[in-house]
Amino acid sequence: EIMDKEIDRSSKIINDLLGFTRVAKPTRVMSDITVVVNESLSRVKIAENIKLSKNFQYNLPMVMIDANQIGQILINLIENACQAMKDGGDLQISTRESKGFAEIEIGDSGCGIPEKELKKIFDPLFTTKPKGVGMGLAVCHGIIEKHNGTINVRSQEGKGTNMYIRLPLEDKDARPS
Repeated sequence: EIMDKEIDRSSKIINDLLGFTRVAKPTRVMSDITVVVNESLSRVKIAENIKLSKNFQYNLPMVMIDANQIGQILINLIENACQAMKDGGDLQISTRESKGFAEIEIGDSGCGIPEKELKKIFDPLFTTKPKGVGMGLAVCHGIIEKHNGTINVRSQEGKGTNMYIRLPLEDKDARPS
């Protein structure tokens, strides 16, 4: 039984590494970012002791994205936020337009990330989770870069974390696939 569990864990690490090294080129279509966020939320189990607040700017311009890839990033970030709030807390998700970008912010009132670890969270194989592999945020970073966007973090230990995704509204590389 122990060997089976370790084989499964090793397989996951290998598959995550392979996935990281060959993040597929985005298949972009014009998408409503609010719809992508809501679909991602519907695919995550949020504990009853976590209060979800949504603050969406409606009538956001459409963005040329691979909705599946961006959705997977959002699921990953929402799950991370929920895991950081083991004893419950507040999960805030907002969207807005700012200076030529569609922005998505995911904030939690969880344990936060120690300052010395903040610079490393997007590095492959870096993790603070006991059973983590350290590929989730590295893959997220790679996908956002392929969309000519950015992903940033602000965190304070004991107070929570905010993740910021910025996707360009007009992207010369974003021709539909």
